[in-house]
Amino acid sequence: MHTWFDQLYQGDCIQGLKRLRAQGARVALAFADPPYNIGYKYDVYHDKRDEQDYLQWTQSWLDAVIDVLDPAGTLWVAIGDEYAAEVKCIAQQLGFSLRNWVIWYYTFGVHCTKKFTRSHTHLLYFVKNPERFTFNDQQIRVKSARQLVYDDARANPQGRVPDNTWILRPQDAAHLGRAGSAPHCGFAANHDTWYFARVAGTFKERAGFHSCQMPERLLERIIRACSNPNDVVLDPFAGSGSTLVVAKKLARRWVGFETSPQYVRHALARIAAVRAGDPIEGPEDQLRSAPPTPLACVRQKVAVDERGLLAAFQQASQGFSVDRVVADPALNAAFVDACSREGLAGRPRDWNLALLAMRKAGKLAHLSCTRRTTISWQDMDAYEFASEIALRRMLDLGYPSLDFVLCDPTAAQQFDDLARALAPRHSSLEYRWAALYLRKRARAWKQASQACHQAAARPLKKWLLTEERLTQIAARPGVYWLSLPCSGSRRGGAEPPAYVGETANLRARAERVLQSLSALNRLLPCDDGWQLVCHEMAGAEYVARRGLQSRLIGQHQPPMNFLELGADCGGG
Repeated sequence: MHTWFDQLYQGDCIQGLKRLRAQGARVALAFADPPYNIGYKYDVYHDKRDEQDYLQWTQSWLDAVIDVLDPAGTLWVAIGDEYAAEVKCIAQQLGFSLRNWVIWYYTFGVHCTKKFTRSHTHLLYFVKNPERFTFNDQQIRVKSARQLVYDDARANPQGRVPDNTWILRPQDAAHLGRAGSAPHCGFAANHDTWYFARVAGTFKERAGFHSCQMPERLLERIIRACSNPNDVVLDPFAGSGSTLVVAKKLARRWVGFETSPQYVRHALARIAAVRAGDPIEGPEDQLRSAPPTPLACVRQKVAVDERGLLAAFQQASQGFSVDRVVADPALNAAFVDACSREGLAGRPRDWNLALLAMRKAGKLAHLSCTRRTTISWQDMDAYEFASEIALRRMLDLGYPSLDFVLCDPTAAQQFDDLARALAPRHSSLEYRWAALYLRKRARAWKQASQACHQAAARPLKKWLLTEERLTQIAARPGVYWLSLPCSGSRRGGAEPPAYVGETANLRARAERVLQSLSALNRLLPCDDGWQLVCHEMAGAEYVARRGLQSRLIGQHQPPMNFLELGADCGGG
C-alpha cells in the first residue's frame, strides 16, 4: 500500500498538504524555511512578490500546515528580518502559540557595503496547543556554568536547559572559561541565540545544487527536541532535502514538498544515501570548530613567560627548528610537557603560537639549529596534494592560517585525518611538513609562472577517473586537474577545475586519487564521477611544472587548492 510519508512530492505545498489532509495525514513536527521575498532567484521560483501577495501566500501555507499538524504538534519557521514580525502575527492569528523566538547566529554572512552585514536568521518556535506539546529537554541539555567553570559539586549532573545572553563572537569568549581567569562570559550554541556555522561551499554536508542550505546540527537540535522516533517530520519547502535527511538519520518518518524537479531529484538521492543512525554532519561543538580571532589569542600570548617558553623549547627541540617542534607530534608533546613543568599560563595552542611569535620577532636568532628536517619534494609527491586539500578545508572551516592549524592540537589532528583519508599510510609529520613546504615555496612558484606558457605542455587529455582508464594515463610528469562533470562542460574544452596539482607520475597520482574517491566526495560531492585532465610535461623541470600549476590556480581559483599558490594572472 502506498504511504503518504517517507515521500518527497514535487509540486506546490499548499495543494499538496490539502491532499494529505484529505488522506488523514498527521505530522508531529513541521520545519519551514520558506522564500524570504528578497529577490533571490531559485531554480524555478523568483523570490519577489508584491508585499500583500507574499503575506497572503504566507497565510495560505501556514493554514495548510496547521491542518496537518497533530493536536500536540510543533511548527518551526526560519525567516529573515524583512517579514519575521509579520509571520509571527499571522501564525498567532491562525491559532499557533509562540514559545520561543530564537536567533540563529553565524559568522561569514553575505557581505554588505551600505548596511551592517547580516549574520543571523530568525527561528520562530510555535506549538498548536500551549498545554500539550513535545519538548524533550533531556535530548538538548547542556553543561551548566557550575559544571564548566566552577566545578561545583552542587551542579546537576544532567546539566540544564539553555538560556540566553549576548557576545560579539562566541569563539573569543569561550576560550576564557576554564583556561583563563574570567568565567564563561558569552552565549553558547545552545541558548536562544544559537551559533551554528553556515554550510560553506566546501563543507562535507554541502549539497552543491542549492545555495540556501540549513546546517544538519541545527536541524538535529530541533528534531530531537520537538519529536520522537517514528514521528512524522514535515518540510513544506524541502530545497536541498536537509530536514528530511536529518529526520531519517534520527529514525523519524518524513514528508516534504518542493517545486523544482531538479531539487527533488538531488534531494531524493541524498535521502536514499542515508540510514537511521547515521552520524549528523557538522561539528558537535560549534565553538571548537573555528578558532578564536588572532586578537583573542594575543591576550593569552601576552601572559606567556618568554623565558620559560625559551627554556621549554631548549629542553624539547633536540636541535631542530621551531617549525619542526610545532609540526612534529612527538617533539611538540615534549615541548608541551616542558611548558607545563615550567608552570606557563595558557594551553598548548597558546604556547605554540607564542613560540612562533618569538621566532618571527627574532628572539630565537641566537639559537643554532644543529639538525635539519630533510624530506625532499620527491618524497612528498605521494601525499603533498592531500596536505594541500586538507589545508584548504581547514581554512574554509574558519582557521585564519596554517600556523593556527598546526598550533592547535585538535585542529592539527583534524588536518591529519583529512590528509590521511586522501593519501593514507604517511605520518602526521609528513602531512604537516608538506603543508609548510607549500607555503614556503609559494612565492618562488608564482615567479616561475611568469615564464610558463601553457603551450609548452603536451595537448590536453581528459579521462573519466575509473579503473579501466588508468592504463591509458601516461606514467610521465605533468600538471593535472580534477574536475566535476556535473558542473557543466565548456564547448571544446574541459570543465572548471576543482583541484589543480602536479606530479612526477600522472598514472600513479590518478591511481592514488581513485583509491581516495570516497574521501574526495565527502569534501566536494560529485554524483557523475570525477574527470582527470592532464598536461603531460615529459622532460620538464620540477619548477616548470610548479609554475604551470601556479598559473592555473591563479586563473581558475579552484575550491580545493591552497590559493596562496596561485599566480596573479590579471583575470586571464
